[in-house]
Formats: sequence, structure tokens, C-alpha cells
Amino acid sequence: MYRTQWQLERSPFAVAPGLAQCFPAPALTEALARIAYLVSQRRRVGALLGEAGLGKSTVLASAEMQLSQRGVQVARVDALGISPRELVWQATAQLGAAPRGEDDLPRLWRRLSDRLAENRWQNLSTVLLVDDAGHAAPDLAQQLARLARLEVEPAARWTLVLAAQPMQLNRWPDALLQAIDLRIDLYPWSENDTIDYVQHSLVEAGSIAPIFTDAALVKLHQLSHGIPRFVARLADYSLLAATQTDADQIDAETVTEAFADIRWSPAGVAIE
Repeated sequence: MYRTQWQLERSPFAVAPGLAQCFPAPALTEALARIAYLVSQRRRVGALLGEAGLGKSTVLASAEMQLSQRGVQVARVDALGISPRELVWQATAQLGAAPRGEDDLPRLWRRLSDRLAENRWQNLSTVLLVDDAGHAAPDLAQQLARLARLEVEPAARWTLVLAAQPMQLNRWPDALLQAIDLRIDLYPWSENDTIDYVQHSLVEAGSIAPIFTDAALVKLHQLSHGIPRFVARLADYSLLAATQTDADQIDAETVTEAFADIRWSPAGVAIE
């Protein structure tokens, strides 16, 4: 709807998590480096921690792509609402162990264990990325703890990366918490990160002239609190809101009005 007015080839801001929103801000780059360290040093468990909207899913999607390109065998599973059997079935299937529909949980564990052993013999690292691990029900969290204990051989090349919000760690059993080798914290973007993201996304979408004024970019950062998902959402809606005017650029007032219209506010952020 707004692409014609702003002469854009496509919508510039992806509001759904994933690679389309993968802007190389320092927080993302650092998180990916820490995951790579876990794998290269054969560490067992990493906890990717961040509040909602900070980009945990984006980090996992990026890590899956980067690790796969380096020859690592990777599975990525979303733990939200799935059963222990579904978790192990998905991991086993993505790692190429060919589970069957009738396999029960013990059989799936054997298939997964055999695949990890085979990869170890071939000096192949294996990684399981678990999104929304903080939402895991108690029985599923116990299975995550069991996964962390697979491949006890010194030469094991088996790593789990579990994404959660910090407050959700108290849902995990002690056995899982004690298995964590490295905590990977995500944090909000700085003002410069937010501005760079907005301008980079607009240029990639075909923008020639600046669309947001400098003051609008600062206001966008203030109102979104630098939370990547909210930055993208507010920038996107600001473009839409501005189609109702004849302005050549989006100013701070338009961003503030867009923020009020979509009626959400990150914790501690008020409209000014």
C-alpha cells in the first residue's frame, strides 16, 4: 500500500522473526560468535537469553545457516506446545536418522543416539537449536536435560542451544541448569543500531531519498526502546500512517501517532 508513495520495490521491514530481519547489529554478531565458540570447543549447552522481541528466533535461524555452511549437522526445533516425542522425532528427522511414524519415544532415542555416535566417528559436529525452550512443560524440560547428557564420550561433538527469556529459567530442572556451559545474552539496539537498521532496510528495499527525518529516527528508537521486533513494527506502521499525508518525509510526530495507533508499549516506555 505504501510502496508506491515511497517508491519502494518491496516492504522494507520484516516484523516476523527470521533471516529476513537479520540485521548485523552487535548483539546478533556477538551471539553468533558465542554459538560458534560452543560448537568449536565441543561445549554441551548454551542458553540464549533475551526478553520478547530481542531476536532469539533470528539468532537461531542465522546460526543454523552459518553452521550448516561450515559442515555442521544442525536441527532447529520450536519447543512451544510440543510433546517430548515430537521434540525427539523432529530432531531425529532433521538429523537424517529416518524416524518412522510408528516409532515410540524409546525407539526415537535409540535412533538419535546412534546418529550422534555415527557423527562423532566421522568427526562431524551436531547441533540442536531449540527455540522457545523457556516455554517447555516440565516433562519436555526433563527431556532437554536428558538430551544434554547424550554422548558422554570425551570426543563428543554434540551441542544444544536453548532459547528462553531470563525469567523462564526457573522452569528448568536443576540438571538442565547445571549443564549450561555458556550464557548468551541479547540486549536492545542502541540508537545508532536502530537508525542504521531503518536506513539499511529502506535502501535495500529501493529507497533513493531519505524517508524518515533525523528526529523521526530518534523518536522511533525512543518509543520502541531499541527492541528489534518493535523497531520493525513501528517503522512499518509509520510508513503506512504517512500515506494519509502529503509529506515528503516522515517526521517525529507521525512516528508518535503511529505508535499510539498500534497500541502497544515495551515495558517502561511511554509516549512523549
